[in-house]
Amino acid sequence: YIIEKPIKLIELFAGIGSQAKALKNLNLDFEHYKVIEFDKFAIASYNAIHGTSFEPLDITKITAKDLNIVDTDKYEYIMTYSFPCQDLSIAGKGAGMKKGSDTRSGLLWEVERILKESKELPQILLMENVPQVIGKKNFKDFRKWQLFLEKLGYSNYFELLNAKDYSIP
Repeated sequence: YIIEKPIKLIELFAGIGSQAKALKNLNLDFEHYKVIEFDKFAIASYNAIHGTSFEPLDITKITAKDLNIVDTDKYEYIMTYSFPCQDLSIAGKGAGMKKGSDTRSGLLWEVERILKESKELPQILLMENVPQVIGKKNFKDFRKWQLFLEKLGYSNYFELLNAKDYSIP
């Protein structure tokens, strides 16, 4: 996939903006378009790191209309979603990400709701999480997620990356 239009970055579960930082490190020109992060301390850090002025927002209280994905013929929308890993991580409680489970990791399905509401879809989706998202316990739910994306017309590709291979913690 070749990006040929101006990039508008939408970060769901943005944290301090590691995806935006990665795009900067790749020397890509992009607009910090929308940032959804409910933790006030994380959003304060995001703003300090990236020179932005976003306010905390709860993904369960926004709609597709709030993301304002328009003119996809003129802009390349990249939407990232690093949903909470606490219920997937081996350091967590292993509660999983099943749809309707009311777990923090189950917030993935808020992304489904938003995509279903969208009149225009982001051209690129990027999900980041812990390896257990595709582990034995969670793979069935991960596969449901992939099938949903395929029904929307997306192609799926995933790879396990080890941060130590990139000199980061």
